[in-house]
Amino acid sequence: MKRILPLLIILSFAALNTAAQYYNGQVRVDSLDRSFLFQVTDATPRLHGHRFYTWFKSGRIHTTEDGYYGKLLHGYYKVVDKERRLLEEGRFKLGAKKGVWRTWHENGRLKTMTRKRLWDGAWRIEAFAPDGQRIKKGFEKNNQFTGRQVEMVKDSAVVVIYRNGVPQPAAKK
Repeated sequence: MKRILPLLIILSFAALNTAAQYYNGQVRVDSLDRSFLFQVTDATPRLHGHRFYTWFKSGRIHTTEDGYYGKLLHGYYKVVDKERRLLEEGRFKLGAKKGVWRTWHENGRLKTMTRKRLWDGAWRIEAFAPDGQRIKKGFEKNNQFTGRQVEMVKDSAVVVIYRNGVPQPAAKK
């Protein structure tokens, strides 16, 4: 039994396939296919109800609602793939996403761009296909999309208008 426990601990760390490096509040976590670069803080914010907090503990990034256990992400956040191509970029303020967030396709073209609206917390969303064509534009709140989205039906593209997550009937001409 004494020999099995250390072996299990070593195997569990090997199974994670991640390595975290710390530099004065800056962290880099490497996995097999991507690297995460971000900043953390020891600050303790006043918690707000129904807000998600992103935090770092034991070599992993976690997101929970109404609480956290570890160091909050605070500052820049970047994700790059194994070829060092930028995949995601944004900023955190005391564990909450702030400002503009961008993701990219592997060909380097912009994939999504989101920004939080101040007065109601809805996310302004723009999404693009790998060729650069806009396929989605609108707002999302409580996982309900309101706006325009291009959807593929058989072999054609159709623009669908959504209101509170419900597709609206096509306008009559």
